[in-house]
Amino acid sequence: MNPAVALRPEGARASSRQHTRRRLLIFGRRAFARKGHAGTNLKEDILLPAGVSVGSFYHQFRDKTDLFLAILREHSETFRAMIREAHGAVPSGAPGTVARHSFATVFRVAEANDDLFRIMVRERQSHDARVRAYLRDDHREWITSLADDYRRMGLVPTHAAPAAELAAELVSALTAGVVLRYLDYPLAERRYQRRRLIDGLVQLVLAGVPALVTQARRPRPPTAMSRRKRGGR
Repeated sequence: MNPAVALRPEGARASSRQHTRRRLLIFGRRAFARKGHAGTNLKEDILLPAGVSVGSFYHQFRDKTDLFLAILREHSETFRAMIREAHGAVPSGAPGTVARHSFATVFRVAEANDDLFRIMVRERQSHDARVRAYLRDDHREWITSLADDYRRMGLVPTHAAPAAELAAELVSALTAGVVLRYLDYPLAERRYQRRRLIDGLVQLVLAGVPALVTQARRPRPPTAMSRRKRGGR
């Protein structure tokens, strides 16, 4: 028997499974963007429009939440990779250029994935414990990755881990709010608004992150407990 002929059916099945999975991810993303995780009906809103049977779905995913998390995971991994690439694309010693390139990447990704960006913001308050846990862990990974980049880029000294994480937390929250506001602008205004908002974010980061490091270095005023300890009481 020709080995190529023998392998063809298995290859066809694998290709069919990949095609089915891709359709589920596409139609699931559309449905979740419209109705949210809780409001989406698996059969009516995803399987019927995708032309996928219930049996085929359960060969791919355990349940609706499993599909939802797969969509978020795919987006998060791609987004983090793009930001890491943006941070490494500019030679060291040019933090302003790196910051501008990074924010431009965030805006570009958010604009191309408006639905997913809004899903991730909205579902932080999800009633599903698995969704909340995933988004909490994803946020923690994002902050850790961003803080590492700040240290690597020289915005924060390598030994100042708390300051780097605080800076990452604040910049992340600020950027999410600014991008949401940007996505609400009419398309005709976005080019001007994008340039204006990115300019502002870059200036805040370049001035604010070093200020956080300086603040962290200052000695803290003694608390009542520390005064009692020094007094031997």
